[in-house]
Amino acid sequence: MFVGGESAINARVFNYDWALDIREQCIRKSVNFEFRQCGTYTIKDGKQYKIQTKDLCRQAKLANIDYSGNR
Repeated sequence: MFVGGESAINARVFNYDWALDIREQCIRKSVNFEFRQCGTYTIKDGKQYKIQTKDLCRQAKLANIDYSGNR
């Protein structure tokens, strides 16, 4: 399962809690989960951030929430 937010001036808001919820569902079913990118407008811990396009994938990797169901 690949998860990520939208990028662009008109992107919808990406809620990080949604990504964590999908991750937990994948863990329960032993399905691979990869967080590809945050959204231009991301909500995390109740705070909204505007992230530059060049940093969306880097921020997702820094979250370190990928899961391999083949463990």
